[in-house]
Amino acid sequence: MNARAVRLAFLRSCRTLSGAFGDLDDVLAWFAAKDRRDRFKVRRAPFAGLDQWRFLPDPLRLAHVSGRFFSIEGLRAETGFGPAPSWDQPIINQPEIGILGLLAREFDGVPHFLMQAKMEPGNVNVLQLSPTVQATFSNYSRVHRGSLPRYLEYFIEPGRARVVLDQLQPEQGARFLRKRNRNMVVVVDDDVPGHEDFRWMTLGQIKALLVRDNLVNMDARTVVSLIPLADPDEVPGREALAGLSGFGRDVCLSYGRSDQERHCMDAIMAWLTTGKARHAMRVTPLPLDGLRGWTLSATDIRHESGLYFSVIGVDVTAGTREAARWSQPLLHHEGQGVVGFLCRRHGGVLHFLARGSLEPGNRDGMEIGPTVACSEAASRCRRSCAPAYLEHFLDPAGLIVHYDAVQSEEGGRFHHFQNRYMIVELPPDHALDPPGHYLWMTLGQLWRMARHGHVNIEARNLLACLGVLETFA
Repeated sequence: MNARAVRLAFLRSCRTLSGAFGDLDDVLAWFAAKDRRDRFKVRRAPFAGLDQWRFLPDPLRLAHVSGRFFSIEGLRAETGFGPAPSWDQPIINQPEIGILGLLAREFDGVPHFLMQAKMEPGNVNVLQLSPTVQATFSNYSRVHRGSLPRYLEYFIEPGRARVVLDQLQPEQGARFLRKRNRNMVVVVDDDVPGHEDFRWMTLGQIKALLVRDNLVNMDARTVVSLIPLADPDEVPGREALAGLSGFGRDVCLSYGRSDQERHCMDAIMAWLTTGKARHAMRVTPLPLDGLRGWTLSATDIRHESGLYFSVIGVDVTAGTREAARWSQPLLHHEGQGVVGFLCRRHGGVLHFLARGSLEPGNRDGMEIGPTVACSEAASRCRRSCAPAYLEHFLDPAGLIVHYDAVQSEEGGRFHHFQNRYMIVELPPDHALDPPGHYLWMTLGQLWRMARHGHVNIEARNLLACLGVLETFA
């Protein structure tokens, strides 16, 4: 099956809300039953009580005694880009490349994806839907002496499945140091052994569940974001647009080729390259007890303002995970953030306002982000560090809100980190004159830049939340 046939098959899956294993109500009933039966315990613990974790010197950092998994380290960022010229912060250093993988198989001519009901200690509701495989190298090399992740063989053993998507994608550059994960979609034709924690779903069902708060986790969202909703190499024709109307039709048109694109791909790459060359950031390692504005205690590392995040420790008991018990640090977040795209029409085609994003953990300088990505939005909107256009999302009166849901960030590293994800359309007469580090792009252009690792995870998460069916709303 060639690339075009795969895209058409996945688009067919996106339009299917009642799959071979039931409709959306059946999926929700299965998930609710898992949530009732599978109880997990997550309790706060002092750093000294974390099993296998220690503060190590030169510079002072919090790390696992195996030298694997990840560590919490300190850094100083210095830049001429943005409102703050310099700041200190803790950051997660996890140099391993993990696998985030979806296993796909056709049933009744429609591709279905094997989703997992998975507990993560930092999830606000503990249990969420994850991809088939969600594992760091330390996990699947069994440093924790637990079992191997189920279905891992389809992603690491040659010949077990056809690979249709395999890309290295960056994680949150404000929280991770140069972290990337391998995002994969593989297809099988033969039967796959079942398990009660896993369920086959259509792409349409996954997209519909993304309308609900805190149900589909971040790792599933990033993989789903890389599946286009039209062929980006073609102008959407009658077959692609059949049965679509309203915003779903607009999304499909924005994914495809168009003579109404405000900027060609060469101009977009030149814009990003200029941003990388013009705006630099110097990052210097620091000990955790030497960070300006941060206090290290027996139970946490927190900023004196109460903003941003803190580092805490937790003990976890989880009967359905590869390891039944473990301890670890997490980055805890108090407030709710906002992640949003502004969009407007140019020549009848939806364009989305992208922003050049420079974070201390970015691997290659500036990345492409959404219009706004702001943690603790309610507090920061009253401060000088509030990002441009935040008010359009906090008070969208008079604007068209196409998507609005609260989603959790990665629960294996973040504790109760939630963002309100929004897509807001500006009316044609709404004046907007964005600075040079913003650029209007179609969805197809964002997807092309994403497949080469240039689009950050916040923007990719918003791409995942877009569907083609009005019934998703």
